[in-house]
Parts: sequence; structure tokens; C-alpha cells
Amino acid sequence: MFLSHRKWQQYGWENPAEERMENSIEERMENTTETRMGGMDMSDKKMNAESLRGTVCVLLSAVCFSTGGVLIKSIPWSSVTIQGARSIFSALVVGCYMLLRRQKFVWNKTVLFGAVCNTVMAFAFVAATKLTTAANAIVLQFTEPVFVILLMWLIFHKKPGRDAVFACAGVFAGIFCFFYTSLDAGAMAGNLLAILSGLAYALVMMQKKFRGADFESSLLVSCALSAAIGIPFYGQENEMSLHIWFFVLLLGVVQFGLSYVFLSRGLDAVSPVTASLTSTIEPILNPILVAVFYGETIGATAVIGALLVVGSATVYNVRQAKNAA
Repeated sequence: MFLSHRKWQQYGWENPAEERMENSIEERMENTTETRMGGMDMSDKKMNAESLRGTVCVLLSAVCFSTGGVLIKSIPWSSVTIQGARSIFSALVVGCYMLLRRQKFVWNKTVLFGAVCNTVMAFAFVAATKLTTAANAIVLQFTEPVFVILLMWLIFHKKPGRDAVFACAGVFAGIFCFFYTSLDAGAMAGNLLAILSGLAYALVMMQKKFRGADFESSLLVSCALSAAIGIPFYGQENEMSLHIWFFVLLLGVVQFGLSYVFLSRGLDAVSPVTASLTSTIEPILNPILVAVFYGETIGATAVIGALLVVGSATVYNVRQAKNAA
């Protein structure tokens, strides 16, 4: 015979059925909370793992890019021949990457514009590396954020803010340091070409603001253009040893091909701040590799200029990314 709930209370006893029900409810709530917490932990772990992989990809991209200086310096060919030859191998890497991702090739005016800008950037950078120091070439190309600021002002009438003004001032001060230490005609021409490379790179990065842009398609067209431009120059080179072609292969596959693949993968998983900070390894590692394996060094004034350019560009990128977050 079962006692009613009121009788249990009258005798001051605990109702075992009610107690079992309360315990059951508490257990279900605890299990639900644990499940949700476990799900959140799994989600956080997954996000952290993806962020780590993205950071590693951006880091690998910067390392691949940084090999450009020492490889270009080590190849006794003209800058046009080097850029044309390496683009053949780069096209294969980019094409295979697009096929693996099942990414369709896009063709329009915006893609062509991006390809031309990327081609100018690449030829100017290789020529600059040949004419001036590798440090000057890579650091002056790193002026790209300043050109983005100026072009946004001139084309889209977007007035630069205080951060942009300070970044421009720091970069221009650094540029002055480089030109102050490079008074001979060859080095001066190399510095100018490096700045042209930075300007073209800024236009490449601004593609996202135009309709119909597709980065991989522009890169593939750029490789084809570079390879075609180099055709008249291939037969003019006298040294065609195996080790030279090995350097060209590394330039095309690693420095120009895999670097963009890693960068594309990394940017899908990391914040702009992380990407910006990680990418600053390139203008630091590039001249170090050249100094170690090629014996080329830079003076104290050029080091100050490099700190001004890289520091100003990095601080600006980080602040812009934080403001956009």
C-alpha cells in the first residue's frame, strides 16, 4: 500500500519516489551540462587545432617566400630569364592546386588586370634583387601597405586616418635610409624597381575590391604571361648546368608555387593579425639567408631603414586588423 505525498510530509519522512525523481532530474541536468561542456571543449579544441594549422601554413609560406633572395642571387641568368623559367614550374603547382580543390578557372577583365599587376611585381622584384641587395629588394617591396593607403585615397577617395599617416611617415623615412646608402646607378635602379614591385603588389592586393576577382586564376595567367615573355631570352643564357636548373626548380615550385598554396590555406584559418605578424618573418629571413649562403651583407643605415619600413607596415596592418575585428 502506497502513502500519499501529504502523508509522507505529515510523518516527516522523505518520499522515496519523489527523491528518486529529483535525483533523476539532477542527473539528467548534470549529464546535459557535461555534454554541452564536452561539446564546447571539442569545438574549442577543433578551432585551436585549425588555428594552429593555419599559423603553420602562413609561417611555411613566409619561409618559402624568403628563399627568393638567395636563389635569385645564385642563378647567373638575366632577371627576365629567371622569372620566365621559374613561372613554368609555378604554373604547374598552381594548376595542380586548383585541380585538387576543384576550383574553376575564371577569366574576365579583373582577373587579367590582377595577372598583369602580378607579372609586373614579379619581374620588378627579380630585377631589383639582381641590381641591389636582397635586403633592399624585399624590404622596399614591403612598402605595399603604404601604396594601398595612397591608392585607396586617389582611386576611391578614402581619406587616410591617423594610423595610415604615421605608417606612411615611417615607411618613407625608411626608404630615405635605403637611398642614402645606395648612391651608385645600379643600386639606385634596383631600389626603384623594388618600390615598383611594392606598388604592383598593392594593386594585386586591391583586387578583392573589384568584382569578378579570382586570385588563383590571376596567378595562373601571370605565370603563363611570364613564361611567354621569357621565350626570347632563354636561348641567350650560356650556363645551363644541372645545379642552376635545380635552383630554378626551387624558385618555381617552392618560392613562388608552394608559398602561395600555403598562404591561401593559412588565410582560411587564421586572423589577419596572426597572418600579418607571421609574414614579417620574410623580410627578416630573406637577407639572413643571403648573408649566410651568398655572403651579402648590409650596412647599419640600411638596417635602420629596414626596421622603419617593416615596423611601420607591421604596426599598421595589426591595428587595421584589430579595428576590423
